[in-house]
Amino acid sequence: MRRRGLVLAVALVAAALLPATASAHVGRTAPAATNYLARITSLPHGLEARVIDGDGGIWLRVAPSLTVVVAGLRSEPYLRFSPAGVAVNIHSATWFLNRVRPLAVPNGITSTTPPRWKTLTSRHWWTWHESRLHTLALAAHPAGNAFLGHWVLPLTVDGRRAEIRGGLWQRAPASLLWFWPLLLAVALVPALVTLREARLEAPVGAILAGLTLVAATTARLGRELYGRPTVSTWQLVLVASTCLVAVALVALYGKRDWRSIGAVAIGVVGAYQGLVLISTLRDGWVLSVVPPWLERSAAAVSLAAGASLLVAVLAAGVPARSGEREREPLPQR
Repeated sequence: MRRRGLVLAVALVAAALLPATASAHVGRTAPAATNYLARITSLPHGLEARVIDGDGGIWLRVAPSLTVVVAGLRSEPYLRFSPAGVAVNIHSATWFLNRVRPLAVPNGITSTTPPRWKTLTSRHWWTWHESRLHTLALAAHPAGNAFLGHWVLPLTVDGRRAEIRGGLWQRAPASLLWFWPLLLAVALVPALVTLREARLEAPVGAILAGLTLVAATTARLGRELYGRPTVSTWQLVLVASTCLVAVALVALYGKRDWRSIGAVAIGVVGAYQGLVLISTLRDGWVLSVVPPWLERSAAAVSLAAGASLLVAVLAAGVPARSGEREREPLPQR
């Protein structure tokens, strides 16, 4: 039974820790928070655009009747939206440079090199990493909240010059007070471990397990339901799996014989989710579908309660120190 419980716990932990994988052309890991936020202020008629990941990329949808060419970093044709779908110019320097991990531009590729189009999709929208949104942040470093300036994304619409315009804002880092659950855990957990009261282990463990599961699930759902710019099918799968794992961990913890295994699994899940979302406690803007205060609180409690639960479980399995005498049972009358 314990072996089966251990296998089940490992499977649940693996499912809960499964990271959300973003589109490869934007970034493999979606950021949870940022200090910079780009906003679109104007764009041509027939286009719909949104900023992704604070200032990390652009999502653009074009009416099927239009042909739109997005200019690259060297003013060369980069992306083409047409009735046939979306294509990229693989002879564009931006194709190599405008990535999360830039590649060296091959010799002979210039702004005048004839384009060679490669179809990306038959749909009429595409998302790509756009470094021009963040360029202003590299030149100016004001303290606190500030407007850093305007950015421009040049393009042509049916052969006519046009632009997508926007601005970049900076927000001061979040207050260190959001780390209060960690400070509370550091202060209280050693006292509980030292006390080693058997009558307190069960209720304290249950409280920590409940806090960890609620906080970790809330924080995870807040991130998964945050669109890039919409919620993808893969994100919905992760939302469903997150809910199922939470229910399964509750059931596992509820079984007396498997409670310690369930506690370890919950603690690992909570500590991991808290570490993944640690940037929400540090950066100014939180990228979540829930209010920033709730996402920050959930991330902090998940990390603190998860780590505390692991410490409590491990301490419960450590024999009493030498020199300590076990309490004798009261005589029965």
